[in-house]
Amino acid sequence: MTRMNISTGGALEEKYGYSRAVRVGNVIKVAGTCATDGEGNAYGVGDVAAQVARCFETIAAALEGAGAGLGDIVMTRIYLTNIDDAPAAGEAHGAIFGEVRPACTMMAIGALVHPDFLVEIECEAMLPDEGAATTH
Repeated sequence: MTRMNISTGGALEEKYGYSRAVRVGNVIKVAGTCATDGEGNAYGVGDVAAQVARCFETIAAALEGAGAGLGDIVMTRIYLTNIDDAPAAGEAHGAIFGEVRPACTMMAIGALVHPDFLVEIECEAMLPDEGAATTH
């Protein structure tokens, strides 16, 4: 099978030696994604819902590079620095996915790579075959 590495131009992708997403066959794995602006600074400081939305903007761009869309996501993992943010993060996730309803795990962790990051999200997407995405 062919491997496709997808970059979204994040400041740490090359420095840390990772891809935003990797597609092998019909499976796409998206790396943990935090909310950043175009300069690599924290976006939506203090607002977990805004950070969730921004994470999925970056994830959507990576999926597009792999020939997929948010509707192809089958699993999300949401890492929060404060479990009290779970309701707001969950509602933001629900607003994005509606009836897609991927499997989802949400948990609190000790810290992220920047103190202003409240959330990091990783996900997995699947296409029905080597062809085009089903929904976006």
